[in-house]
Amino acid sequence: MLFVYPAIFHKEDDAYWVEFPDLEGCHTYGSSINETMEAAQEALAAYLLTLLEQEKPIATPSDISSIHVDEGFSSLVSYDINHYKDTKAVKI
Repeated sequence: MLFVYPAIFHKEDDAYWVEFPDLEGCHTYGSSINETMEAAQEALAAYLLTLLEQEKPIATPSDISSIHVDEGFSSLVSYDINHYKDTKAVKI
């Protein structure tokens, strides 16, 4: 199953961090846009797997056009949860 959520990317000094407005506490960082996007996909997958394992409701993604960003930019982040279907999420 493919999940797609809007994310907000921020730049601070020489690094980036990303947050998901629809997923409280789901955020990550990286030293480049590519690294941050990859980390965002992994964070999204781990977050959603945890919700599924705990049988908790999954928030409906917002329409990206409704996301207003003062600094940084918004982008869609997706992940096919089937890549992890035989694993369990581990919180680090």
